[in-house]
Amino acid sequence: MLKSILAMTAFLFLSLAGCAPAEIAEVPDAPAVALPTAPRAPSAPDATPTLAPTVGPTSTPTITPTPTRTPTPTITPTPLPVISIGHCAPIWQPGYYKITANIKTPELDCFQVQGHNIIIDCQGFTVEGRNFQGYAFFVRQFFRPFLETPTNVEIKNCKATRHRAGIFVSGGNNIYLHDNDLSGNRDDVNADRFGIFLGLTEGGGIRLDNVRGGIVENNVTSKQAIGIDVRDSDRVIIRNNTASKNSAWGINLINTSNSEIYNNTTQDNIRYCAWGNGTVGRGCDAGGIVLQDGSSNNIVRDNLISGENGNGIFIKAHALRCGNNNLLQNNKILNAVYNAIELSFCKDNQIIGNELVGSYDAIFFGYTTGTIVRGNKIAEMQNHGIISINSRGSIIEGNQITNAREGIYLYYTTWDPKEFFFLTPTPDQYAVRDHSILNNKVSDNAVAGIRLANVLFSRVEGNTFANNARNLWIEGKTDGTVISENGQ
Repeated sequence: MLKSILAMTAFLFLSLAGCAPAEIAEVPDAPAVALPTAPRAPSAPDATPTLAPTVGPTSTPTITPTPTRTPTPTITPTPLPVISIGHCAPIWQPGYYKITANIKTPELDCFQVQGHNIIIDCQGFTVEGRNFQGYAFFVRQFFRPFLETPTNVEIKNCKATRHRAGIFVSGGNNIYLHDNDLSGNRDDVNADRFGIFLGLTEGGGIRLDNVRGGIVENNVTSKQAIGIDVRDSDRVIIRNNTASKNSAWGINLINTSNSEIYNNTTQDNIRYCAWGNGTVGRGCDAGGIVLQDGSSNNIVRDNLISGENGNGIFIKAHALRCGNNNLLQNNKILNAVYNAIELSFCKDNQIIGNELVGSYDAIFFGYTTGTIVRGNKIAEMQNHGIISINSRGSIIEGNQITNAREGIYLYYTTWDPKEFFFLTPTPDQYAVRDHSILNNKVSDNAVAGIRLANVLFSRVEGNTFANNARNLWIEGKTDGTVISENGQ
């Protein structure tokens, strides 16, 4: 009976939409599919990472590198009808949809998903778009004016190319996207890979907006503007993906918190653009992993970021909110064009146990409070191992820094209130003070091991030096700064 009702309803809906009905496979009659009592992502761990608490400049933080998760049930508590489909169509009823052929999108969007408890399995088939417009899969709210948000949607084993984005979720709860190849979609550069500096980039493999709880894993997202793009969302896990050779960002978070990015590979995400003064540069406003506009309380760990990424990991502000209390841990970042890790105008971020090799600066942070840089291995930098401008309350401890121009450099400089219009124009607001530089091993640096310029009320203790041109270079004001027990 249920099969007949579903078939009849599907025929009426799709006929009104101008599409042929999908073929419903023979399945036993089953009770109507009920929503689970609590939203869950199918066959995957819970998506809530646990961050270490915020710590002060003289305390020792407790890091929790592996968030605690519990097993979760499958996507629905009852069996789903199996529905075979070989053409673009709206998908609105619960079901396990099996794509049975390669599909070319006739206009803009191919599959509009507007329902709960839906699995789409492409079985390796390709959905090809037209002129890089529309979406292969568009998951969206429905039932206007009283909108419902799709809950429990899974898309797997799909290939999507030549769309604005392969998968776009404009709103959803418990979204599970896995084992897809979403490459060759919209880019925002010309044939010479020239893009717009500080432009809000659009287009790519996966785009999630307003998602509460989701997992993105084992996908390939390459050769477009952005590999994986998550905005205005919460509790999203991004793991075991490849996001390489995109022009802007491999993995990007905008205003997204309580999420985790781990075990991903990002390589050669780069473009040319013109800086604010008109200079054309390679790699500006591009990066392997980028956190923007207040993306806070996230964990970024155990990723491999290699090749010519503009920056490796970039917590980006540029007059927007910076992300606070993020943990960057155990990442391997090789050969970034500018900085392996960069952040500014933030507080309480932690950079722990990363391996950083062959960039311009390894770790750059400016106008920050409470940054922790601990246990990183830094080698072969063109300029600095660790450099900070106009920051306060940092812990720089237990790092190994070799073969840079300067190992550690902290300094104060005056700043233009017009250029930094978003800063509080108080003269001593960004005085360089209250830092702890402890137990670092600094060697083979061409100019200086540790250089401090106008650094106040700070501790420089227990550091060891070898084969630096100068071990300690202190200049300017040093009121309240204690330098002791440093040696060869």
